[in-house]
Amino acid sequence: MKEVRPGQRLAEVTASRTQRVEAQCYRAHSAPPLGSLVRIGSPPIYAVVLEIRHEPLDPTRPLAPRGADLETEEELYAANPQLDAVLTTRFTAAIVGYRDSAGIRAGLPSLPPDLHSFVFLCDAGDLSSFGGNFEWLRLLLEERSPASDTAIANLLRQAADTKTDSRKFLIGAGKALAVELSSEPHRMRALLREVGG
Repeated sequence: MKEVRPGQRLAEVTASRTQRVEAQCYRAHSAPPLGSLVRIGSPPIYAVVLEIRHEPLDPTRPLAPRGADLETEEELYAANPQLDAVLTTRFTAAIVGYRDSAGIRAGLPSLPPDLHSFVFLCDAGDLSSFGGNFEWLRLLLEERSPASDTAIANLLRQAADTKTDSRKFLIGAGKALAVELSSEPHRMRALLREVGG
């Protein structure tokens, strides 16, 4: 996996719906990590990465093993330079907020991002601004999958790292989770454990 940097433009939107976007990365194996906050288009729409797929660019051409006689994956890619042209990385992100004249709002924008909108990995400033309240949690909690719960935990830990009082932030997050998941105590406990690391 190739490391992506905060603020880096890394993909473009290839499918867009009211609650979700699909994006294709410019380079294979260069996705933002699960739970990353991404900024899409202008004015910005914010989304959280829920799923990452590494796959053939052409789904009708399945991959075949190529490294039986090689020692490392680096050797495999060096011996098969064409792989960069036939592989891709795509990801799905749930829309959780947008920016308007009043600032960043949690919730769904009136329109989803345009196709080919640029996708950037959010930096600490975006994370800190976005993590100011927990209204966006409701949108992610509706996803109800192990991947979405891990994404929530990862995002909360990343946002906490941008705060001067990360403990206070995480306590607030725990209270918000307790309210949203009052009818699902097992899920709430599991999520709180995951946020705690």
